[in-house]
Amino acid sequence: MNTVKKALYQDLTQTVNQAIGRKAISVQLLMKTVEEARMIRQMRGLFALITYLNQMADQVFTAEEMDILKAHPRRKELVNRIADHLIKEKVITFTESLMLKRMLS
Repeated sequence: MNTVKKALYQDLTQTVNQAIGRKAISVQLLMKTVEEARMIRQMRGLFALITYLNQMADQVFTAEEMDILKAHPRRKELVNRIADHLIKEKVITFTESLMLKRMLS
């Protein structure tokens, strides 16, 4: 894993876990999720990818934790970094990243 990707995953993991007060995600979980997301996108398309990511979020976080993350001061920055990373990993296109950024910021 390259150092930029590792730094992003570590930053995201630390920020999320610190915000919600428990170890909900790990670097390994993020790596696995991105890899699965890429395969789902290639095999079943964008709507299947969205469904998968929503299900993952529901499995990992409670509704209260999602509210905490939605109100986090670094949310916009992290959403932008993640969306850019997903383009590099060929999970989403540039246009889809713009939609994702608008939806989540």
